Amino acid sequence: MVTVVILGAGFSGIGIAHKLLKYTLPKVNDLKVILVSVSTHHFWNLGSVRRVIPGEVEDEQIFREIAPGFEQYPKDAFEFVVGAATGLDVASNRAQVSVGGETRDIEYSHLVVATGSSYPTKLPFTTIGSHEEMLESWRELQDKVQQAKSIVISGAGPTGIETAAELASHFGDSKSITIILEGDIPLRGFMPQVGKIAANDLASFGAKLVRKARTMNSSTNDNGQTVVELSNGSILEADLYLPLYGSRPNTQFVPTHLLDDRGNLKLETNLRVQGLHNVWGVGDVGNLESKQLIYAERQALHLGSNIHAALTGGNVKPLPWTVTPQVFVTLGKDKGTGQYGWFKVPGFGVTTTKGKDFFMSRGDGLIAGKNIVRSPI
Repeated sequence: MVTVVILGAGFSGIGIAHKLLKYTLPKVNDLKVILVSVSTHHFWNLGSVRRVIPGEVEDEQIFREIAPGFEQYPKDAFEFVVGAATGLDVASNRAQVSVGGETRDIEYSHLVVATGSSYPTKLPFTTIGSHEEMLESWRELQDKVQQAKSIVISGAGPTGIETAAELASHFGDSKSITIILEGDIPLRGFMPQVGKIAANDLASFGAKLVRKARTMNSSTNDNGQTVVELSNGSILEADLYLPLYGSRPNTQFVPTHLLDDRGNLKLETNLRVQGLHNVWGVGDVGNLESKQLIYAERQALHLGSNIHAALTGGNVKPLPWTVTPQVFVTLGKDKGTGQYGWFKVPGFGVTTTKGKDFFMSRGDGLIAGKNIVRSPI
């Protein structure tokens, strides 16, 4: 039997599993795909920035049960394992997975690491545990948002900016929303005018921008507020503090010699892990591209084709290389900004696509194997 084990059931993991079962299984009759997930449900984390607003995003819009999407395939060709990867032995081709408190050794012919990334504080903007744990974490966060009179956000990348804009545009003058910028403008690394638009729109919503500062430390005072100490010497107090920066790949179970100094899998351009012929990485765990879903989606489609080639005697190809910077940032429901290549994307282009519902309506298609986000499988 040829066994492909996929660790992680995010966008990439589910997409690759469907691609192999749809196109490779008819040519490799003894193929079995094992999909490992810490949760029974897929979390459409693109919509997390809007879900911080209580009542804006229902559970069924952002969480979908994974297993029913694979009932269309032969039972002996697919297995869904609810557990967390805890170890990897590349010498014996085995992955260790914690299932119900016990460790299970899963032998593989090929292994795909697609475990994504998360924030050090385990904010539920990414999958941080079981479905029940995710629901509870979100209930707690939404309650804190509802009760807070002051909210401070650290992290001026797309997630931090979108979250600040959702909060500021929704709550207006009823809450104080502050965002900490490391530079003069948010969205560093992209065209200055893109960041300037974001800064101006945030200010128009009433958000306060603290420029040229970094969070150095945070603690809790006697009033239960978070005290945020900044590199410029100032101190902020907030009822709710959201540190949306410093995400790290979920590769703690991977042998360190396979990782770079940031914890990323060291990948070849064909998405193989360097030095190994049958272990692959995709999405946020890798070191090839920025940790954005737009890149993870194309990597997943390409990796599915490469594993298909490896199993059917075809040619494994490098990822078609593009150095096109891309970012699409919503600023509340009615505004947005972005960049594609060296062109600024008009705000209406962002709001009429991503800003409408963060593609959450595509979630059923992902589970059913029809699409990842915008790309068909």
